[in-house]
Amino acid sequence: MDLWSQEVVEETLGPEISEALPELLRLTELEVRIPRFEIVALQRLAAVDGETVSAVLARELRDLMSVHSKWLASEVPGFAVAFSWPEAV
Repeated sequence: MDLWSQEVVEETLGPEISEALPELLRLTELEVRIPRFEIVALQRLAAVDGETVSAVLARELRDLMSVHSKWLASEVPGFAVAFSWPEAV
């Protein structure tokens, strides 16, 4: 996952993705409404690092989830496995 984007990995795996990645770790669409300046900031941060907005946002959300991981693990079935993947496998 460090060499290729998750989009590429999932596309390559095709139907075998269910055997390789926990369900909660698989990509899905999300529509949100946030202030325009936050979108512009995400776009600029992504461009500087040669990444996608999705990658930048995912990294930042992972930090947020890390802070709340114990609580989320007790609230969301499968969260702990997805959050600690691949070590949990």
